Amino acid sequence: MTEKDIASRALAVIAPKRKPRPAQQVRRADVVGIVEADHDKYQIKAGQLGGVFVARAFPKPPTKAQGLIAEAEGDTEEAAIAALRAKIEARDVQRKAVRRWDEHTEVSVPNEEEFVEALRQTPLSRPQIAMLKAHAFARDEGLTMSQMARAAGYRSRGTAARVFRKAGDLIADYLGIEVGEEASRDSEGAALLLAFKDIQGEDVPTVWVMHQELRDAIHRAL
Repeated sequence: MTEKDIASRALAVIAPKRKPRPAQQVRRADVVGIVEADHDKYQIKAGQLGGVFVARAFPKPPTKAQGLIAEAEGDTEEAAIAALRAKIEARDVQRKAVRRWDEHTEVSVPNEEEFVEALRQTPLSRPQIAMLKAHAFARDEGLTMSQMARAAGYRSRGTAARVFRKAGDLIADYLGIEVGEEASRDSEGAALLLAFKDIQGEDVPTVWVMHQELRDAIHRAL
């Protein structure tokens, strides 16, 4: 196998199991001709393919998700990496610009593509996944916290609420979203990034209705 073949294969796989380094640091990989770098939540690999220098971004370990996030070309490996970083940053700016403002929760709801990426790369537990799937299938009818507890295999609504909020925390952290204090009333926190509360009366259980963007993402990613 030639050095060019080795470089081509290395660009198509997830990075080796080594501790991530600072985002702006570029390093030569053990494989000949491959340059590695980190960018925020992605790992970048760059090398020469068919006479062209290409940089590609992949999910950063320890996520089990695989697949190409984005790619760019340049005159050198370093130039390709710089072009890819600029491309990712421009994409992130565009994503934030099109987020939907939800008046129920007073948060900016990510679009479907953002949710898909976050769902595939955040370490959601099995109960969280079961809860989110059941919630997505409930559509506009939503679920009470008791119903979400049963879907996740919990007896306690309090436990289900904590697990649901934690799922929101994981997704918000991955997407770099901070839920403001004004949106965290009743200590719901990042759960409001996932759904809004439909309060129908004092003697009626509160129903949580999942945001449409997240529903669509769950059907694709989970």
